[in-house]
Amino acid sequence: MYFCKIVIIINLKHRFNCEMNWQYIKDKYQQFKHWQREPVKYGNCDDVHYCNNCGLMFAGNFCPRCSQKAELGRITWKSVRHGIMDIWGLGTRSLLYSLLQLLFRPGYFISDYISGKRQVSFPPVKMLFIVTVIYSLVVYWLFPQVLGVHLDDVSEESRRLMSNYYQWYEGHFSWAMLGMALLAILPTWVMFRNAPRNTRHSLPEGFFIQVLFSVLMVVLNFCLIYLVLIDLMVFNVVVALVTMFYYIVGYMQIFGYRFWGTLWREAFILFFIMFFGYGVIVAVFGMDFSHLLKISLTPEQAQQAKYLTAGFFLFSALLSLLVGHVINHLSTRKARKELAV
Repeated sequence: MYFCKIVIIINLKHRFNCEMNWQYIKDKYQQFKHWQREPVKYGNCDDVHYCNNCGLMFAGNFCPRCSQKAELGRITWKSVRHGIMDIWGLGTRSLLYSLLQLLFRPGYFISDYISGKRQVSFPPVKMLFIVTVIYSLVVYWLFPQVLGVHLDDVSEESRRLMSNYYQWYEGHFSWAMLGMALLAILPTWVMFRNAPRNTRHSLPEGFFIQVLFSVLMVVLNFCLIYLVLIDLMVFNVVVALVTMFYYIVGYMQIFGYRFWGTLWREAFILFFIMFFGYGVIVAVFGMDFSHLLKISLTPEQAQQAKYLTAGFFLFSALLSLLVGHVINHLSTRKARKELAV
């Protein structure tokens, strides 16, 4: 009997501890969600300062006459560090801070930027080029297999054309990322223009949305690059899954749709990007897909096939966007009727 009492007490204590731990985890998660929505808290700035540059007495963080920072005083080692970082444009708004914001609150950070809170963000386009240059150097010197491609099973002409594309891609990685970002602007605007949050966002705002997402994708690739040491396929699969997760979460935070509403809209965006991208690659680099049909073509036939293939992909892209727009319009109208009732 005494042993049974001890067992019951231990079980109750263990259950109590589990409930306390679960409550602790829930509290921490709620704190994290609150931080995601409001990461910065601005205090009062009523202290009076003397501007060392123009001599004006003022209240606030910056001089209203010459814009010099209020706390700017004698030169310290911190000033030396900022001076060195200014060479790369990293001295005023932290690149690392913006990258951490993208990793832990991607959609909220992007939403803050397009809604006007730009002071705490590093310039997006500059950030994209900096992170892609760093990533390209790391991949080129340490993990060259990441950008490699096997062309053993294609025709000689296809091997030459595809090799030209991949050589251009490796040498212009920053521009390639920017180009892929541009492809997503129009379909995102079409599919999310009636969203609950950031309703009717403009195409210029869509440009910065996609640029910041491109930065996030490069950072994720960089964080997971060590998986290449295990296997290249493992790296590609994990990157694809993590990318999908971040895009869904990010779009949910930006536009306010729930999971399934975000997922099927992003599917149409992906279809458009995939078809349109293939169409552009075929049109520009002349990809030859005749090896898939096991046929040989004359130069004239190959040229015609190139334009027909490019036209097919581009038409498929526009068709997928049109179908997505119609479904999105019907879904939005149905939701508005339900809200009216």
